[in-house]
Amino acid sequence: MNTVKISLLTEYDSVPAHCKIYCCEELIFDSVISAELELSHQINSMDQFSMKVIKSGKTMDIVKKKQRQEVFIKNINLNGVDLKIKEFGKFHLKDNLFVDDQIIQTTQLNLNGEWHFTLPARSLTGIVDVSAIEIRDRLEDCDIACFGCSQTYGAFLDSDQSWPNQLGLITGTAVRNYGIGGSTINEILAFVNHYIKNYKASMILLYLPHSFRRQITIDGKVKNIRPDSPFNKELVLHGEEHSVATICSLLYQWLETIPDTVKIYFGTYQTTEYRLYEKTRLRKFMLPFLEGNNYPKASDNQHHGAEFNVDFARTVYKFLKDTGSSITAK
Repeated sequence: MNTVKISLLTEYDSVPAHCKIYCCEELIFDSVISAELELSHQINSMDQFSMKVIKSGKTMDIVKKKQRQEVFIKNINLNGVDLKIKEFGKFHLKDNLFVDDQIIQTTQLNLNGEWHFTLPARSLTGIVDVSAIEIRDRLEDCDIACFGCSQTYGAFLDSDQSWPNQLGLITGTAVRNYGIGGSTINEILAFVNHYIKNYKASMILLYLPHSFRRQITIDGKVKNIRPDSPFNKELVLHGEEHSVATICSLLYQWLETIPDTVKIYFGTYQTTEYRLYEKTRLRKFMLPFLEGNNYPKASDNQHHGAEFNVDFARTVYKFLKDTGSSITAK
């Protein structure tokens, strides 16, 4: 379920504007706007988020009298995240006898026309080739199964310096490290799906990379791409806000499919994205955040070092203990 909140203001002298508001092609409002308008709408599922506001009512008579009739799109919030409507909203001027049709970037609708706002499409569907990936531990039943990318794998560190290994030492339970170097959110979720179908764990922990790290199909082959990939140009242009707002519902729906017998939590080492996830209803699944810039790095000077992993494991342990998880320290 996606929650959309729309806020509009209006100013007029004699005749208010008429507006039709569409959310993902569904008509959700069709009336005059004579006062501040606050709308809330639920979308069960979507391939791509879009908004359209059709404004009409600016007649030649209103123009000749030099009277105001304006609608201001104040804010659009998707899944708890404010969208960048000023940067990406475009007003298509139409049906104005006194002005040629044109497109302008604005949230101030003072003539007749259609305002459009569309986010890049996202998907969390992914695949994993279990026979080809390199992971630290053998796939098997365990108490806590940890999934992620190289930060979970423990790149440029010894195996016992990874945070899953440290968590196992603290809790005295069977914790397994299934981090994959260079992995993406799509591949990680696909790997968890594979694990749940074939193995058992009381708890699953995910430590996610940046949301721009994803899988796409190139020349008929599914490939993992990094945030700086040319194929991510549109995502980078829109920014993390739009990425997190879009995948929020998809990730929530996926988390809800995990069997009730398995506790699942996720986190990310991306500071700005963590703060965005916190604004959404995903917060109930979230691990606490630990800033990695305050710690020495691994030998490549990019990945988390051993000191961070020790403290992160302690932070996770405290969180699990405080939430009532059935784990005990040695």
